Amino acid sequence: MEHVRLPLLKPDILFNISEEPLLDNISKCKDYIMEAFHFNHQKSVQHFTIPKTIRFKPRQFDGFQKVILMFSKSNTSPECYTEWYDPATKLRENAPGINESRKCAGFGVINHQFVFAVGGVDGSSSTSVSMLDVSSQSPSWVPMADMLVSRMRLGVGVLDDCIYAVGGSDGDSFLKSVEVCDVITQKWRFLSSMTIKRYKFGVGVLNNRLYSVGGYNGKHLKSVEYYDPRLDIWTPVAEMSECRQGVGVGVLDGLMYAIGGYNGKYLKSVEVYRPSDGVWSSIADMNLCRCFTGVAVLDGLLTTYRIKRADDFPSGCRVATIFRESPTH
Repeated sequence: MEHVRLPLLKPDILFNISEEPLLDNISKCKDYIMEAFHFNHQKSVQHFTIPKTIRFKPRQFDGFQKVILMFSKSNTSPECYTEWYDPATKLRENAPGINESRKCAGFGVINHQFVFAVGGVDGSSSTSVSMLDVSSQSPSWVPMADMLVSRMRLGVGVLDDCIYAVGGSDGDSFLKSVEVCDVITQKWRFLSSMTIKRYKFGVGVLNNRLYSVGGYNGKHLKSVEYYDPRLDIWTPVAEMSECRQGVGVGVLDGLMYAIGGYNGKYLKSVEVYRPSDGVWSSIADMNLCRCFTGVAVLDGLLTTYRIKRADDFPSGCRVATIFRESPTH
């Protein structure tokens, strides 16, 4: 029964299951039923809830499509644009907008469903955090617990359904501090700081470790370090061959890719990190130089994104891969 998604059943069906005589003498099954009733109660009194285990996670099925939620900024206004991009049709459409200016924010996604906008600039660097549940009937951004430190151009990563906010700038100085939020309790707490300050850097999650890649702190950086949540320690690894701020980072098949960036010139070069031997290797260049590029994995391929607007030069973007209900269902 531990593999049955009881929390997703309607309360009347749960009640019928709870009356089943076969379960009277199986205490573990009763625990699962009580857990499901508790989950349904939470849904009735809260705007959202975050799944903790596989029993809370909806199965993916044909009625859902994999799409990209894209975040980009204008270079002439404080607005942050949000758009859906359907890789199958190559079409874009407007997505729910964030009410406040969130230029230079970081973004993370949990379970391909809950999208978080973290920090950014709203007149000044911000502590605010917002969440979008893309599975709801009318998706909209809702406020979450604020961070402990104002951050813009930070790195954001997700490990074990927790949101990590790493480095960035508070508007006055570059940061190396790190904090994490358990989205169930909505409590932020500090972790061990990185070994150096980083701003405009990339973040990747590989083998349950959080990697900070490149960036800027008064000089362009090619250094890389990872955080081990079991030990609460940051450990430097091999440097990239080139300094890269605004680097795009993607993980595919157990390898981590550092894509493009800027180090006095815009880059189209790409490097790949193999944790088995701890070495970076150069691979084929992209066709175009890209900085702050969005990176996503689709159909076993690593894909990069940028957006060109009518009133702007091509803008960097951030992306989140999510599942949403197909318009035909």
